[in-house]
Amino acid sequence: MPTEPDHYEVLQVSPNAEPGVILAAYRRLAQTYHPDVNPDPRAPERMRRLNRALEILSDPDKRAEYDRRRLRRLALQHMADQPGVPYGTLYGEGQAVGWRARVARLSLGWLAIAGGLGVVLAALVMILLRDTSDSGGNSAVTGSRTAGQSPGAAVAGASVAPSPTTTPPPGGSGTFSNGTWLVGEEIAPGMWRAIRSRTCLWKRLSSIEGTSDTVAGSGSSLTVEIRPTDAAFWSEGCGWWTQILEAPSAAPGDPFGPGTWLVNKEIEPGLWQNSDSSEGCRWTRLSSLDGTPSAITATGSGTSIITIEIVKSDRAFDSWGCGTWTRVGD
Repeated sequence: MPTEPDHYEVLQVSPNAEPGVILAAYRRLAQTYHPDVNPDPRAPERMRRLNRALEILSDPDKRAEYDRRRLRRLALQHMADQPGVPYGTLYGEGQAVGWRARVARLSLGWLAIAGGLGVVLAALVMILLRDTSDSGGNSAVTGSRTAGQSPGAAVAGASVAPSPTTTPPPGGSGTFSNGTWLVGEEIAPGMWRAIRSRTCLWKRLSSIEGTSDTVAGSGSSLTVEIRPTDAAFWSEGCGWWTQILEAPSAAPGDPFGPGTWLVNKEIEPGLWQNSDSSEGCRWTRLSSLDGTPSAITATGSGTSIITIEIVKSDRAFDSWGCGTWTRVGD
């Protein structure tokens, strides 16, 4: 049977870490090892280990059971390494060193007495461990969640996200990835753009109860406007979100490629023609970027060259698989 990994080492946190610290560590490491951003062939396996560690350590019951398994494993390992000192350094290296120093100064008679006491103490420890194991996961474990905190869940390349937390993304990053994030606490409202996207899907949530009527807006565009009144924002397959909006070209009238671009700011109104529809060009004119049903002004797709009129009242223009768009008229 394969050895269970040390999930605390995987997430690089202390066994006493609070749930918020664990989640923050997961998000920090995911920014390095997620396959969307790391081409290393070992990255998917590392991400799988991160997801498994978060699944265990973010659930109070699973974490309590894992902590018991981990303690027993460490005790057995130490007994194998130092069979004469049962459970020795589990209680601290300083204590073990002090014990050995004192033993070295004792007479043989005292050593015999001390040895007998050591056997009794070891037996008591084993009884306590057995009682804890038989308690069915109800005993408290240092670092477990307190009542009322929700566990998170994460799957590499999949949706869903850990339950929202007040722990913000790493300071100064200005980005966030897939999952569910609290607006105003973890991410700021405003205009956000997806980078390194695959098949992006997103939802603006008016509450975090999880029912369908909490969706304030949804879409697949790579630029979205998150409202200050939104409770949370969820996305999947969008890579990373940033508030640094880089224009697709040097000037608004210059040719541009796939993406969701702001009209009048990043691209000019007028007649635009694409260069390649062989992959199936799809396009959408948007009156807003909030994902409401009224946001779509016009949409279409095709496999032949297309000419589109983008008007001044459009908020943005979204396209994919259309090659390069070139302005051909006013």
